[in-house]
Amino acid sequence: MAKFEQQADPEGKLLPAERALRAEHLRKAHFQRLALASAKSRRITKNAKATAEKAEAELRALGGDAA
Repeated sequence: MAKFEQQADPEGKLLPAERALRAEHLRKAHFQRLALASAKSRRITKNAKATAEKAEAELRALGGDAA
């Protein structure tokens, strides 16, 4: 939390309650960005896997070796 408090009030001029509130907002935003990046990554991986499986099925249907 100290990292976010430093970001929220680098000069130390805010009241402690205001600094804590702003730090909490920064912390929540940070974790929301991480969650979004994770969701995007999972979606990309899922789509790539589906595309690969489809290509392998097409190869098998054509008599190719998809192993």
